[in-house]
Amino acid sequence: MKAVVLLLSVLLAACGTRVAVQPTPVNVSIAVRAESEPLAVGATTLLVSLTDSSGRPIDGATLRVHGDMDHAGMVSVDREVKDSANGEYRVPFEWTMGGGWIVTVTAQLPDNGGEISKTVEFFVEAVASDSIINRHAAATAEATADAAVSIAYEPDHNPARLGSSEVTVTVTTAEGRPVTDAAVAIIGNMAHAGMMPVSGHGEHVGGGRYTVPLAWTMAGDWQVTITVTLADGQQVEQTFDQEVVIR
Repeated sequence: MKAVVLLLSVLLAACGTRVAVQPTPVNVSIAVRAESEPLAVGATTLLVSLTDSSGRPIDGATLRVHGDMDHAGMVSVDREVKDSANGEYRVPFEWTMGGGWIVTVTAQLPDNGGEISKTVEFFVEAVASDSIINRHAAATAEATADAAVSIAYEPDHNPARLGSSEVTVTVTTAEGRPVTDAAVAIIGNMAHAGMMPVSGHGEHVGGGRYTVPLAWTMAGDWQVTITVTLADGQQVEQTFDQEVVIR
């Protein structure tokens, strides 16, 4: 009987030597942010900072980054980096589609210090930050910053739904008073060439609010240009981005 007990003890000890215990990091912080705001489809850089409990930077870790959209059907994005400077790791990344993203950063700490993870959510605009749409929108916003009126655009659903819809345009003076006697026209074009534009004219429904019927003809990214003609003939134009999805 003693021999059996001794044999079991030896076997358990042998098995125990094969188990690699992964230490749990204590008081290690991960901070994650994306370069270039607002986020838009295309290449980006994730900046990951590692610090210990005293706030000192941690270099020498291995970072694995896994990005998934918040809905099924999209290919994930995976990256791995080891280089850092003063505890900051620059991770080349790519937003392949507009919408919600879930990014998990896993850091294998140096000197067998264990592994720690953090998950961060991002929202990415559907149109690339350097697209002609955004450049035009920025130029339009700058040109109308000092205009006599302010234009606000609101779709009936956001994202808009394919087919018939109604958008609301609100026109106010620089002091915030509603403009009730303007003519409002909308032209919508897709972000890529080859599609016919959609258009509509507004009807004032009170308080400087104009409803405009539009029929979205295709899902995707649209550029909506609103032209407001004031009673004295002055025109103010502003462009907005609009995503359209299948119902």
